[in-house]
Amino acid sequence: MKKNLMTLAASAAFVVASLTSCMTINSGAAISSNSPVGPKVGEANSTIILGMWSSQGEQNNIKTAADAAGIKKVSHVEYIDKAFLLGLWVKHTTRVYGE
Repeated sequence: MKKNLMTLAASAAFVVASLTSCMTINSGAAISSNSPVGPKVGEANSTIILGMWSSQGEQNNIKTAADAAGIKKVSHVEYIDKAFLLGLWVKHTTRVYGE
């Protein structure tokens, strides 16, 4: 009985540890120059699963977002991460403002 209780406790500890996320979620972190926010807005989106696999690979970047809106001069960059399922599924958005 004692051995079964120890096994159950160890199993429960493993499940809790595996569902705990060690991710940093940035919501609205921005990088900007001293110029005003430009009139155009471009976005690049990707989904990150288990913190290891991204639906867009390395393609979710500032250049991709700028190209999507035809931006030639970037004034501000914003990163938005939304976590689902205890951080196992993250939607990452790179938003670029400029002219």
